[in-house]
Amino acid sequence: MKCNTLEINLDSNEIIESTADGSLWLGGRGLAVKLFTDIVDPKCDPLGPGNVMVFAVSPLTGTTAPTAGRGHVVFKSPLTGAIGSANSGGKWGRVLKGAGYDALIIKGASQKPVYITINDGESLTERVAIHDASDLWGKDVPVTTDILAGRHGGKACSVLVTSPAGEKKVRFAALMNEYNRAYGRGGSGAVLGSKNVKAIVVKGDRKTGVVEPERFKDVIAQTRHVMKAAPATKNVLRELGTAGLVELIEIMGILPHRNFSDCRHDMDILRNITGETMTDTILEKAGGCFGCPIMCQRHTRVGDKKGEGPEYETMVLMGPLLDIYDLNAITLGNYVANEMGMDTMSLGVTLACAAELFEMGAISATDTGGVSIRFGDASMYPHIVELVAARSGIGDLLAEGSRSLAERFGHPETAMHVKGMELPAYDPRGMPAQAVGYMTSPTGACHLRGGYSISLAYFGGYKEAPRFSIRQAAMTAKNQQDIGIIQDSLGICRFTGYATGAEHWAKAYSAATGEDASREAIEEAAERIATLERIFNIEAGMTRADDDLPPRFKTQTIAIGDREYLVSENDRNRMLDDYYMIRGWDKDGVPLKETCEKLEIKQ
Repeated sequence: MKCNTLEINLDSNEIIESTADGSLWLGGRGLAVKLFTDIVDPKCDPLGPGNVMVFAVSPLTGTTAPTAGRGHVVFKSPLTGAIGSANSGGKWGRVLKGAGYDALIIKGASQKPVYITINDGESLTERVAIHDASDLWGKDVPVTTDILAGRHGGKACSVLVTSPAGEKKVRFAALMNEYNRAYGRGGSGAVLGSKNVKAIVVKGDRKTGVVEPERFKDVIAQTRHVMKAAPATKNVLRELGTAGLVELIEIMGILPHRNFSDCRHDMDILRNITGETMTDTILEKAGGCFGCPIMCQRHTRVGDKKGEGPEYETMVLMGPLLDIYDLNAITLGNYVANEMGMDTMSLGVTLACAAELFEMGAISATDTGGVSIRFGDASMYPHIVELVAARSGIGDLLAEGSRSLAERFGHPETAMHVKGMELPAYDPRGMPAQAVGYMTSPTGACHLRGGYSISLAYFGGYKEAPRFSIRQAAMTAKNQQDIGIIQDSLGICRFTGYATGAEHWAKAYSAATGEDASREAIEEAAERIATLERIFNIEAGMTRADDDLPPRFKTQTIAIGDREYLVSENDRNRMLDDYYMIRGWDKDGVPLKETCEKLEIKQ
């Protein structure tokens, strides 16, 4: 499978078109990981010119496959020092494919602010250009988007924006497209900001061809049928959005509270921020990304402000994690985070870390120019978000992330992170497989790159996993990581997994490309991609010691029903040993030579 690549070197302004063989890598995340690891020094400075960003789409992007409009980006993360990997919906990935490219590689750094335009013109000089962006520097996401869309084709183009937070190199700055769609985790916005790129505008409407159209049509019809039958993809996400999980995760006993100190909530107060309450109060309409029948987006309004969200993760991590249950305040904070371009997950957990440090007296208002962050203080939103984006006052400390903040003030145990990335809104003490996922995720604590194992406890169906099993945790996490890699690589939404499995997508991939790819073949591709990500992280300096949880989860229990749960050091080691063995890695997590040979990875 030949993939069309576009390489832009900002040091020399050289622009090169070429092709790459993507047969072993599927596309999307897999293709991006391969191209990235081929050219990047794992020890490079994430915010230096040696870092590279690789955006990639898949053979399904732009087809009639449901949700197949997503794009993926790979880079070295300034938050973790490990491989960075982020995924976004909207339509930017679809339009990049429509311009004729499967991958975009950004190298070097410009000496001045620039933006890039890419379209499907006749010649290379017509297709790709680098423009001065001095007049755009400092402008927020909506303003930048509107200006560039006005210059380059309106609704026919899609604009990917480096936000003010990215310009200031906030270590968890996101890249934003369609105003509110984010390449969210790991600091992609800071990396593109470090390269002085304000935006990438793409325009193209080439149709994505498939090799076997009739077979493809049949496969997609079957896939849509099962998605229409499954409760989550048919009704639940459309009616409540992801915030519909708030009450469910609370019932499971793993909705975090006060910087993961416990999972206890007053249900009467918690109902202020559920998906049901959002629907009844601030929701204007549902929406969806390109080609999406699920329609989980929440278009909301608070007073005279409107935007999207908050999503489940934002609602909890900017809400109960800070002992805040004010829907309007959380939503306004979320709006500003999107406008300024920041990962709301890392933002919320870092704020909660700061609140705990203030509560224990490790930080005082004299340390922060008079600004305090306190549990239960909803009045901090949206002003505190603006301070972080501007790196102003206490915002400059918060912009480095929770690990740096906690270490600076002498209490590293208050930072809820893995490898420097802040945890999602599911307490790992309530499902060992999710704990393994956080520990072994290549990008740090992430329920997507680490595998969304917790979903098997509430929407598992025939795939349901024993929730509290230590013995089965490693295999469950590995399987969930692999299906996630397949989804990221084929450019489809994770929510399709509530209805479909690898067999659906193997058939779709085969019909689209003409390659005879079985379910086993694409699952092996996922193992190949996971192993290559691991090799990069090892060469970047990561070790078994980095595959760990914060001490709190190993020493402090939470109550679920009539039992107490934690992830002990013994359990952690046993699960890691199992996981490494299943992956074909040694006891230190280093891929074995025979594993690399089997997976056709050259070392």
